[in-house]
Amino acid sequence: MGANTHFIATICFMILSVIVATPTSTTDSTGKGLQDFATKLYSKLAKRDDQKNIIFSPFSIETILAMIRMGASGQTAEEIDNAVRFNFNNNEKLETNFKKILSVFEESNYLKMANKIYVAENVELRNQFSDILTNFYYASAENVNFTQNIKAAEVINSWVAAKTNNLITDLIGADDLDKYTRLVLLNAIYFKDEWAQGFPENATRQQKFYVDETDIVNVDMMHMRGLFRYGRSEQLDAAALELPYKNSDLRMLIILPNSRYGLEDLRNKLNSYSLEELRGSMFPVLVDVAMPKFKAEYTIELKEILQQLGIERLFSHDAELMNMLNTPEPIEVSKVLHKAFIEVSEKGTEAAASTGSIGVALSSVIEFVVDHGFFYKIIDTYGTVYFEGSQKEF
Repeated sequence: MGANTHFIATICFMILSVIVATPTSTTDSTGKGLQDFATKLYSKLAKRDDQKNIIFSPFSIETILAMIRMGASGQTAEEIDNAVRFNFNNNEKLETNFKKILSVFEESNYLKMANKIYVAENVELRNQFSDILTNFYYASAENVNFTQNIKAAEVINSWVAAKTNNLITDLIGADDLDKYTRLVLLNAIYFKDEWAQGFPENATRQQKFYVDETDIVNVDMMHMRGLFRYGRSEQLDAAALELPYKNSDLRMLIILPNSRYGLEDLRNKLNSYSLEELRGSMFPVLVDVAMPKFKAEYTIELKEILQQLGIERLFSHDAELMNMLNTPEPIEVSKVLHKAFIEVSEKGTEAAASTGSIGVALSSVIEFVVDHGFFYKIIDTYGTVYFEGSQKEF
């Protein structure tokens, strides 16, 4: 019976963790592509956890898959490329693209990213794979004894906690690791910034939030008036608002269905509606904003969902990942663990991601009252989605 080598990938504010194992012998359209992948991923998560608040980091997941892609070949690489829409003619362009993004945040005080590789003792990364991860993904490597699974999990979780301001803890369980584990790849992303225009704390008051037809709860609703990018979409049957952050080019895009109970319909419509089309329909207007303070945490094992999106061979005995390690044993990915957290308040956000639209004259004052289920993204100027989720219950 062959060894079973594991590989783990992790997300902070989102932490994504992928476990790679040796199988047991039991018998530029790029940005648009990544946005499409994020939308499809969210759709799968929403169908799976329809009654839950969802928060995840598309960029963190994409980074881990890009790192795996550097060690993959054949059909395994093709499936990742097709699912994530890595539209590159060669690996060098993929590497350069991620390095360009990751390098921006190396010295950032508001959005921090870190990549880490834990390798089993007496196992080495292939030189080319190691060089790529070090030079393009800023990933450091460290050997750990996975046979001492409790201690190994503590080491990994300590790194995750340190990179996410202790917001993401206990990502890896001891039972996720064993003597067959060969490699754990981790990506941590942490964001904390103030609003460019904060909500006055003395304006926050209790108001109704409509969870569904029968459930209404009181929430702490924040209030302010300001000039913000706003738009409406008949196709989505929703309104959208962008709230910029103070110290970065990031902003929270909130999409609010017109119907109090229209979140599920909005989710379905987003599958065929581009982010660029929505943002292109938005213009600066004077808006009275009412938005609830909220906090959400979400944990999921992504293997099944990634398989549904077409990444299947990666999780099978036929996975072509021999470019990763200096070992003759075949390896496969056994788990993809993801854990995310977000908190939104008067001061800002802490998080460990057209046709039928009309412009509104600046002399008008628009009301944007977030008193029912809504969808949101934290994006940059170019539309890269760092965090994404939906909030429907408190």
